[in-house]
Amino acid sequence: MTQIDRLRMRELREDAAMWFALMRGPEAEAQRAHFDAWLQADPAHRQAYNHVSEVFSLGKGLKLAAAAPDAGPSAQRAMPAILGRLVGSPVVVLLLLAVAVPVLIALTTTAMRAMGPRHPLIVTSGLGRQGEETTSLVTAHGDVRAFRLADGSRLILDADSRVQVALSARQRDLALLRGRARFFVAHEQRPFVVTAGGGTILARGTIFDVALRGAGGASVDLIEGVVDVRQPPARGVPPTSSQGGSGAVTRLSAGHGLAIGGAGQAALPTARPLARTDWPSALRDFTDVPLRELIAEANRYADRPLGLADPALGDLRVSGTFRIREPARLAGNLAALLDLALVDSPSGLVLARRCSPDVKNSCPPS
Repeated sequence: MTQIDRLRMRELREDAAMWFALMRGPEAEAQRAHFDAWLQADPAHRQAYNHVSEVFSLGKGLKLAAAAPDAGPSAQRAMPAILGRLVGSPVVVLLLLAVAVPVLIALTTTAMRAMGPRHPLIVTSGLGRQGEETTSLVTAHGDVRAFRLADGSRLILDADSRVQVALSARQRDLALLRGRARFFVAHEQRPFVVTAGGGTILARGTIFDVALRGAGGASVDLIEGVVDVRQPPARGVPPTSSQGGSGAVTRLSAGHGLAIGGAGQAALPTARPLARTDWPSALRDFTDVPLRELIAEANRYADRPLGLADPALGDLRVSGTFRIREPARLAGNLAALLDLALVDSPSGLVLARRCSPDVKNSCPPS
């Protein structure tokens, strides 16, 4: 097994431990869709989750042992015999418990480390209550968070993002002012309207992503349900004109995306198949993408940016599963994968073709 294979196995088991802990907690139902998507994304995910589940099953006898102090004397005397019959003998029971306790502690520790204070499944509840002033939801650079609104809807904000929320008796109004967000819309009668890129997305009970793009535009990717996307008014056309001055409307179906506004944007953009929707996940799969695209995505979360010594390196194609929110680890993996040098400079980490002639593939700080 190679070093990369070992790292991949460890990362898979960390993610599996995190999901195992979450799916046994109070947020299980709220995170069910994310968990199912992760489980189905790769057979290795299911295998890792099954492994964690099997390890956890070693500790099931602990519940019986923990119940003994509250039971009567006869039940307490019978407990060792019950456990003994389960696994063969009292000696085996003691050995099993000796193994299970540290395993369970390690499993819980691993899950908490994997989650961390910035994990996207950390939830802030009850925001945007009806009748209150507009609420701003904001994430810092490198921070991905989930929020629950008072109507039951949920949002996941990518790093360096901002959404304004205003819930009234008649309508739920949100505006993406910076970055990217995923919306889980609670189904009810009040329209759920997201403004971005000069246009709007009307939804009622759906899941979709909205991201701001260059030149003042945005994009919407619909994961589940149906939404109506209204383009911004065409330039130079009065709002009362019959030529689409109020903005053309496209009904988008699940599995498709659409551009909204932006310089040079067609009056009625064409829907396209979804490219990828796994950005909220800490462990992400990339298939044949340019290196510059992968680095640009990683720099959303980097305290010290990643860079390329030669812009031509950005044309290299990359495939693999990476922890995109751990830029230092990502840079090391890319250097090993592409046989590049990794230069640690004061301005950040830089991938280069080679170091000085007397250094193989690891450069000292410049």
